[in-house]
Amino acid sequence: MRVAVIGLGGVAERIHLPALAKVADIQVTAACEPDAARRDAVGKQFNIPQLYPDAESMLAASPADIVVIGSPPAAHYEQCLLALSHGAHVFCEKPFVEKPEHADAIVAAADQAGRLVAVNNQYRFMPIYRKTKERIATGASGPPFLISGWQQMFHPPSVEKNWRAHLLRSTLFEFGTHALDLICFYFDALPESITTEITYPREEIAADVVVLCLLRFSGQRAASLVLNRVTHAPERYFEMRIDCREASLRVSLGGVARFGLNWSKPLGRPIARFSFVKGGESRIERGGRSEVLVADKEMAFARATTAKFEDFLARVGSGTRDNAEARHARALIRLVEAGYESAAAGRTVALDAASV
Repeated sequence: MRVAVIGLGGVAERIHLPALAKVADIQVTAACEPDAARRDAVGKQFNIPQLYPDAESMLAASPADIVVIGSPPAAHYEQCLLALSHGAHVFCEKPFVEKPEHADAIVAAADQAGRLVAVNNQYRFMPIYRKTKERIATGASGPPFLISGWQQMFHPPSVEKNWRAHLLRSTLFEFGTHALDLICFYFDALPESITTEITYPREEIAADVVVLCLLRFSGQRAASLVLNRVTHAPERYFEMRIDCREASLRVSLGGVARFGLNWSKPLGRPIARFSFVKGGESRIERGGRSEVLVADKEMAFARATTAKFEDFLARVGSGTRDNAEARHARALIRLVEAGYESAAAGRTVALDAASV
């Protein structure tokens, strides 16, 4: 299948193009990028046959079966509709779009054209998250009832050198869709409500660098999310603890280098814990013991994108035209929007919960 790529920025160079290079039965036939120097350099690096300055000229001259969109999210709405109007399926980088109404229009256009739209919230395809989900599905740990997620780093928008540097709705919108998607993934549902507090502890930073969310789900389930981009504590790219009835699971994304000797009250003795991986790990915690479920030596962003794209390609090839995945991506954008509404109004925002 012919694949065309919109945008040859950092996400294309680090994730999309390396991921696509691992997928069988496709060929990247064209790409577009307004920056001429970058267009030539990345095009040459990945041996892309046809290069164009913009999406309109590319799709007019080089028909594609699938269009991969790797531009900033402000452009996703128009570019998704453009790709669909040229008869292509769409694989769009996250965040999907800026508004739920834009997602509605894209899904409607895709349904009418008989095409599929997918959004690259690829974390659930990483081994540390996928294997944890499989472990929960066995029932051995019991059903999950509480999920805690947190991120700690010093990474305000000012350290960015691209469009992210100018975002005011930054952390919850740009990163939050990953975290929220994982929470929904483990609960197999969307939340019924969200309560958000956004604080601005540094007067020189206008973006949402400190975000606290409480999500309530049906069946006495809840999740908390704390995203802190201005801490001087040791960096934790993203941590999750999933408390189930019979065990807890701790999932760490990013480099893990730990050696600890802790007193185990249930065992009545000290226990040692050692971790040294670059990509992350998942652990099962129960009865005072902690054991590794899966460890990933390297970061899996590109590998997870390969897996997600292969899943998308299989659905395209199967003939299904059910855009449930795109509607879920729309629900995540609505959830982010509700989070900002909650913070601005100082109240809980109710949502229409549905199965994922």
